[in-house]
Amino acid sequence: MSAKKKTKTKKSRKGDHAETLLMITQVARNARTALSRHLLDLGLYAGQDGVMLALDADDGQTPGAIAASLGVKAPTVTKTIGRLAAQGFLRRQGSPDDGRMMLVFLTDGGRDQIKSIRKSQRKTGKAAFAGLKKKEVAKLLALLSTVDANISASLRPEGVSVTAQSAATDSAEPPEQLSVVADNTAIGAD
Repeated sequence: MSAKKKTKTKKSRKGDHAETLLMITQVARNARTALSRHLLDLGLYAGQDGVMLALDADDGQTPGAIAASLGVKAPTVTKTIGRLAAQGFLRRQGSPDDGRMMLVFLTDGGRDQIKSIRKSQRKTGKAAFAGLKKKEVAKLLALLSTVDANISASLRPEGVSVTAQSAATDSAEPPEQLSVVADNTAIGAD
């Protein structure tokens, strides 16, 4: 291959990468907007679903633990918890082990709302993946998981190994909470 062709191929790949990242961002934004519209019909704002799903996975967490699992700041979650409590979906109570700590729990109304949130997620997913075969969706998931892992690795502070990072995360939060992050990019929008 000539030097001119190699340069053109490299430029083309760089352009493809930039275009692909823009598309991922746009798809995430559109998916979140579509889900937010379904949630609004339930009386929920974008991001409130993430807090509720985090509690569904592990009820009785501190606001700080919820914030960490969602990858947002604690004041954002505290505000969201206040709104959800006012709506009757959550309740707050002091920790029996440490009176300085507040724990957050789903109410019965909140548990009922979880079913509606999941239904909204399924509706959004059905619209998003219309016309795609199961194998195509599985391949897309695998590719996006790799892209996410690459981006996460690039965000890790220099000198912190994947093993050390993973051990710190594993000790701080249950693994089932970590899957919530991808669905809650707009938590501050409530």
